[in-house]
Amino acid sequence: MIPTSSDTSIRVVSRSPANAQAAIVFVAEDQTALSESAKILGNDVFDSARRLLTAGVAKGKAREVRFDVLGSGKRATRVFIAGLGKSKKISPESIRQSAGAVARALHKQGIARATVALPDVKNISPAQATDAVVTGLLLAGFDYREYKGSASKSQDQSPLKPLAVWLVTKPSEREPVRLAVDRAVIVCRGQNFARTIASRPGNDINPPSLVVAARAMAREAGLRCTVMDERQLRRLGMGGLLAVGGGSIFSPPRLIVLEHRPPGARPGKNGTLLIVGKAITFDAGGISIKPAEKMGKMIFDKCGGMTVLGLMYALAALKLPIHVVGILAAAENVISSRAYRPGDILRMFNGVTVEVTNTDAEGRLVLADALAWGIGTYKPAAVIDLATLTGGVIVALGRDIAGIMSNDDNLVNELGRAAQAAGEKLWRLPLGDEQREFIKSDCADIVNSAGREGHPLQGGAFLSYFVPQNGSTPWAHLDIAGVADTEKELPYYAKGATGWGVRTLVDWVSARCRAKEKNR
Repeated sequence: MIPTSSDTSIRVVSRSPANAQAAIVFVAEDQTALSESAKILGNDVFDSARRLLTAGVAKGKAREVRFDVLGSGKRATRVFIAGLGKSKKISPESIRQSAGAVARALHKQGIARATVALPDVKNISPAQATDAVVTGLLLAGFDYREYKGSASKSQDQSPLKPLAVWLVTKPSEREPVRLAVDRAVIVCRGQNFARTIASRPGNDINPPSLVVAARAMAREAGLRCTVMDERQLRRLGMGGLLAVGGGSIFSPPRLIVLEHRPPGARPGKNGTLLIVGKAITFDAGGISIKPAEKMGKMIFDKCGGMTVLGLMYALAALKLPIHVVGILAAAENVISSRAYRPGDILRMFNGVTVEVTNTDAEGRLVLADALAWGIGTYKPAAVIDLATLTGGVIVALGRDIAGIMSNDDNLVNELGRAAQAAGEKLWRLPLGDEQREFIKSDCADIVNSAGREGHPLQGGAFLSYFVPQNGSTPWAHLDIAGVADTEKELPYYAKGATGWGVRTLVDWVSARCRAKEKNR
């Protein structure tokens, strides 16, 4: 089984099991009376929840969780009311966040078995509500502890206990709810897998060991996995990937190609989707070395590639009928006598020459070779790349919005709809002749960095040189530097890697599949 650092299970049932330790009911902030649908958990639970609500103990505010104890001793049941916020503003993301708060409350109380009544919200179907509840519970249940040893056994550092959750549904809703649970579990498993590998430190995950993890996942999921080592990369002329990874003597660069090709899926211009991820397993900045403060967080510079890893697992497990290729451009950017230097000129896979002005602007170099090679090899219908590319995108958009740059309005709209459905946020940044002109070089075609001004725009403009300029290949670049990890607790994310983008891209690929089926 692939590692996911999560031990929460979900089942769909028609009545609450007798051994449940907790029951959860969702309410809106302006809800004056408990919905009759909550009686599905039993009249005693309904009455207890109603008392909490009418007494004003629970107010239904967003992410508020209050509980009452029903009964005593070993037969006691905690009845939780989870707030969704004001009715007019409730969305699937509101439910996700509320479910995440519930998961934290259950773990804090040491609950191992809980029943849930799905929120009854206007304009949100039972399947949508199910997806949101399950996603919030499973992502909040992520507990990365692979390196916790005997010194971490105090009560405040104890691991989260396994949590079994039963969704109690009406017979008429059981099938769509069950299907929604199955899908959400798979997607969250992919996302938590991405978070797990992203969380592993540089002395554990480097390009060669990332290959081992990718191959193991590919075998389990039924994906084709092809790996190119430094000798093959040299023959192909991937000057960017080789330069960035050249300083790491014992952990040379790798290009990892994962392919989901289900029976009947037609590869090529009309059928293939290409997703490319930056997988810098550790980034010291090279000779343009980073400040020592927080350099240890540079293990998360591989998060774009980890999103691709989790996505490919989910697509295979969901058996989506479309050809998808995921590429991880993996390297370590460190200092040695073999490291590339400011002033070097690199010749990339597609012949573009790059003057190196800053060795810490390395992500675009590895992505560029992977993009050019992937587009030339697979002739995709659309291409997306993801990267923790620039600190500038954090300055511009903060920590909860990813930047998107693209050569295709329709693709931006598709990704925008998918991101909204997934509860992830995108904001479009400009990509035009001005940005491309800004990174021109006096001694080569382009520079890899032209200073601090508009740095996220420079990154997207740089990558545009490795995508066909005639508009024949829709392409979008996602700068996820602000959203790939978090330094504070969020509604359904603990500190660390988030796996951002897995849900958005699963929804995007799923929508592409539906569109193809509709057009047949």
